[in-house]
Amino acid sequence: MARLSDIKIDSAAIADGVTVPVEQYPGLKITVRGFTDAFRDAQARRLAQAAQKFRNDVSRIPFAVRRQINSGLLSEYLIVNVDGLYSDDAETVPVTLEEFKSLLENPDYRNLADACWDAAALVNTGAAEQVEKAEGN
Repeated sequence: MARLSDIKIDSAAIADGVTVPVEQYPGLKITVRGFTDAFRDAQARRLAQAAQKFRNDVSRIPFAVRRQINSGLLSEYLIVNVDGLYSDDAETVPVTLEEFKSLLENPDYRNLADACWDAAALVNTGAAEQVEKAEGN
């Protein structure tokens, strides 16, 4: 049987963000929000605007255009902070939040953007708190 607790989401965590360790890059932690109403509204607006050039068909939007839209959405609505990413091998120069956000636009860092989307999805489903608790044990 289903319980209300199985259905309930943590809307505060989605709105405020949760720090999520990125498993494939040890030491990297991204503080990220879930998919808020503001994010979803902005995503719909931007896709509709981009689709105007493609007979109003969202499925015709080229991947490069989608990547640009998505990196903007990540930067503006989802990414709150980054920790544990360095621009040098000695790990003395941490990547700033603004530098991190600018990397998301670069196709060479597609894996980083994918990690951000994965982290946001974890926050959205409540799984980020489970990961956080497991790391604390």
